[in-house]
Amino acid sequence: MSTLHRSAIVAVVFTACLAFAAAQNSVVQDDTTANWPSLNFQFLIKRAATEVHGQSEFSVLANPIVSSDNSSVLYNSFTSFEEDGMLYNYSLVDGVAYVSHSFMDDSENPQVQCMDTNILPPVNAIVAALSDAEAVSTILTSKGKAISCLSGNSFKTSVHGIEFGLCFSGSSGFTMYGSDMDIKVEYVENHTPILAPNVDKSAEIHCEKVASPTTVTSLGKSFLTGEQISADTRNLKAAFDLFSMDDTCSCKSEPRPCVFIHGLGVLVEEEENLDTYDYWGNMTGHTPCCSTTKYAVLNTVNNSWTDHIQQQKVCDHILAVSETSKGTKVSDTIIVSHSMGGLMVAGAIANGLCSLDKSTTWVSTGSPITGSMASDYFQESCNDQTNVFMERFVETTGFCPADDGIKSLAYIHEGYSNPVLDVAYEAAQKAYRENVYALMCSNSYSGILSSYQVGFWVLGSVVSHKSRKNDGMVEFHSCAGGFPASKFGNDYRDRFYASKLNHYDVAFKGGDALLDKTKMPVKWFECLL
Repeated sequence: MSTLHRSAIVAVVFTACLAFAAAQNSVVQDDTTANWPSLNFQFLIKRAATEVHGQSEFSVLANPIVSSDNSSVLYNSFTSFEEDGMLYNYSLVDGVAYVSHSFMDDSENPQVQCMDTNILPPVNAIVAALSDAEAVSTILTSKGKAISCLSGNSFKTSVHGIEFGLCFSGSSGFTMYGSDMDIKVEYVENHTPILAPNVDKSAEIHCEKVASPTTVTSLGKSFLTGEQISADTRNLKAAFDLFSMDDTCSCKSEPRPCVFIHGLGVLVEEEENLDTYDYWGNMTGHTPCCSTTKYAVLNTVNNSWTDHIQQQKVCDHILAVSETSKGTKVSDTIIVSHSMGGLMVAGAIANGLCSLDKSTTWVSTGSPITGSMASDYFQESCNDQTNVFMERFVETTGFCPADDGIKSLAYIHEGYSNPVLDVAYEAAQKAYRENVYALMCSNSYSGILSSYQVGFWVLGSVVSHKSRKNDGMVEFHSCAGGFPASKFGNDYRDRFYASKLNHYDVAFKGGDALLDKTKMPVKWFECLL
């Protein structure tokens, strides 16, 4: 990245921060204390799936709040993104995290909500990692070449288990080198205030402190202030091979044709499989085991998942991708289903319309195998049985009046289900447990930074889900479909993945999160097979 380009990005963030501050009526907090400088974190994303709001380069301004004895610090932070005519501001002030989104033309007042700190670019997690850094003799690149650092200023550290090499440049700051991103940090002497935005009283009740100060060692303080590093911290370890920690994965099994089966919300139908389909996120370069990639397109608005004609179409689309599939037996194929797509596949198998050979692998994400309380809630809202705000919100989704697709997702044994649907669910669950190889579910709707993220916060909190462990639309228990919770892990390398993704994220639409292994669906699939 050129110096001119980097400076332009920094200028945009600082300008946005000043404009954001000017628009608030809050009192300015003097958060730069003890003569510690503010920090400018410049992120360079090397992997397309990890881009934030479509941007591979962005900056975060951070102001320190230092304890009176200099032993701990918490950083207020601010960053801003533009995407599709919208402006997204993310800030952390006095431990409370906020997101503000508004139209670029200022046609409406900004909408502000509080959120979890693990949704923000993880400035305070990086700060905590600095105190645990270890000196190394050199930092090696993928070709064995050493990264040029001043003598004795090469270190390694990890943020949420993700490894970085660190090169300290004294008063010029430091740079962290990772396999997916580099982070350059510079000291900022001129103080730019970071303010808490004005929050509507109805949203304010959800605001609470989600970040607290972290203890700082003498080494951590040197990184954060540019002070000289003391000699006793330079006990060198062996060279750190940065790319020995490279998380890029290759296919561990036999490459096979892949077919993706989507979920609810599609009105059109295609007789043949497509080469691309924007229901899904961009998986280019992340499907090492797919010899070919095809996408089925079916009308899932006007047809229920229990419809036998619909299930037969699912089988036809799956059988078409592999030359070795014969009759109703699916061979040498990788099936990837999302949401209602998983129920359609399970229902088709349960009804004997097709079966899976042992050479076929079924990967399921976000499937409501016992239904979704969102279906029940949407049907109530369409009948004006909830509140005015949600009734209007549901109307904007296009699900009112409720069609066969969403009706068929009514939660098992609940008021909007019926005995016939309950029996179909039970048969689908059996087929699901007997045939699914890998599963991605979610126990939190916090999700990845995206334009659709806030909508799933609304759904996750207002829908009468049976558990807070849901992706906004589907509960973890429903997605697990009878597989025990003990089978799941929260790392993207776990075959049964208990993530913190929302319902669109598990269709790979948001790519991967920054430095959070519980929010890396693309890497999960890339490394799975």
